[in-house]
Amino acid sequence: MTALLDVLARRRSASAKFLVAPGPDEATLGQMLKAASLAPDHGRLVPFRFIRITESSRARLADVFVEATRQDMPDAPASELDKAREKATQGPCLLGLVAKIRSDLPKVPPSDQWLTVGCALENALLALGEAGYATAIRSGGYLETPAVRAAFGLADNEHFTCLLAIGTATDWPPAKPKPEAASLMSIW
Repeated sequence: MTALLDVLARRRSASAKFLVAPGPDEATLGQMLKAASLAPDHGRLVPFRFIRITESSRARLADVFVEATRQDMPDAPASELDKAREKATQGPCLLGLVAKIRSDLPKVPPSDQWLTVGCALENALLALGEAGYATAIRSGGYLETPAVRAAFGLADNEHFTCLLAIGTATDWPPAKPKPEAASLMSIW
């Protein structure tokens, strides 16, 4: 268990603005997908998928994020629109994580499906970290706007959960404190 705890303790989030090349190659992305596929999955629904944003799609994505920010914050100042545009350009590799949540399955409630999505993301982050890459997760209301939903052709039951920037970190934000393990369990 010590080796596993060491892997978990090494995982931390980078800042997307400090991610540079190299990013992961195809083999590493394949291993990341394999790790994601190993997430616990009640009902074997595979309620997630990744979208790879190509370099040639970044300018279009920047435009989508600007429109999404306008939809999410109609009075957004220019500085917010600039930040939205930057999200599409940071990191040599950019992935979107889409959750596919079904509400018509009494034996597999949406909460179970969301747990699978979260576990798949964590498995992907751990695999990328072990391969030597840094990751930054971007999420927020702008990802659920009509602009993003339309741009990615999301079905009614799909949610653009987060954007994952992957690369090599040139700098790291300060480590965030973690809770004391003993404080995480009570006795009933």
